[in-house]
Amino acid sequence: AIAAAGVIPVVLAAMVAHRNNVEVQENGCVVLTHLAMNTNIRTVIAAAGGISVVLAAMTAHQGHASLQWQGCVMLKRLAADNQNADNQTEIVAARGIPVLLAAMVARKGHADVQAQGCWALSNLTVN
Repeated sequence: AIAAAGVIPVVLAAMVAHRNNVEVQENGCVVLTHLAMNTNIRTVIAAAGGISVVLAAMTAHQGHASLQWQGCVMLKRLAADNQNADNQTEIVAARGIPVLLAAMVARKGHADVQAQGCWALSNLTVN
């Protein structure tokens, strides 16, 4: 119901408008990650530009472990299973692998970032 209410474009627009605000970026990723629990919504998020917005947030705020973790979770969800092969291709084409690796390198001491980064990378190897 929440996705049908138009939440995805509004959240993405907020993230684009407030690229320098880590709180907006992280909370935007949280909303998108929760919505991406629904397999059908994953393609909607990607089609609305969600992949590039999440990657931009992760790139702009490499010093924030919680945002890096949330971004890894989001990319993991968008790339989950073979039903999301187009998302996997788009994440790779948008330089998602270097962004995931940068998050892992910058947050070596954060096991949660490491685990979610590995899982996201694993999902990208499926296709």
